[in-house]
Amino acid sequence: RGEIEVGIMPSGDARFEGRALYPMSLRAVRPQGHRLGRRPLLEVAELESEPLLLLSRGFASRAWFEAACQIAHVRGRVVLESGAPQTIVALARTGHGIAIVPSPVRIPGDGVRIAPVVHRGTSIGRWTVACWDGRRFFAPYAEFFVKELATSVRRDYPGRDFLRRAPPIPQPRESKS
Repeated sequence: RGEIEVGIMPSGDARFEGRALYPMSLRAVRPQGHRLGRRPLLEVAELESEPLLLLSRGFASRAWFEAACQIAHVRGRVVLESGAPQTIVALARTGHGIAIVPSPVRIPGDGVRIAPVVHRGTSIGRWTVACWDGRRFFAPYAEFFVKELATSVRRDYPGRDFLRRAPPIPQPRESKS
């Protein structure tokens, strides 16, 4: 409706033009002594019998996880849903299940193991983009803001260290503006 000049969201909405900021992928947080604890990557199929701690519906990462489960013919055993990522991480730390969270979530390393969640070796996720309606006037100050934001997050985007261990997510096509 033209009420917002620039939005920050996962890539893939064809209604908007955008500029890629940083990749986001899913990761599994489980207690240190968990039977899957030493694996560098976790296939979504390996999570079928595990108690899962998931973010509430409405989170993009939840939709990505459910889509991957559907493609892999996996029916997850969800024991808790929460709108607070730190809550499910804390529950995973104390052995109540495996938390599935997006890579930007900050996770203290004590007492947990963290691994990328993949489907057939491919990361599950999307790039985060700064987006705008390409049919409307894009003000020079907004264009400058997007350029500066992209420069800033490329230096230090959320989850950067974690994503070095995950298979890369293809970068979306950049818009001209």
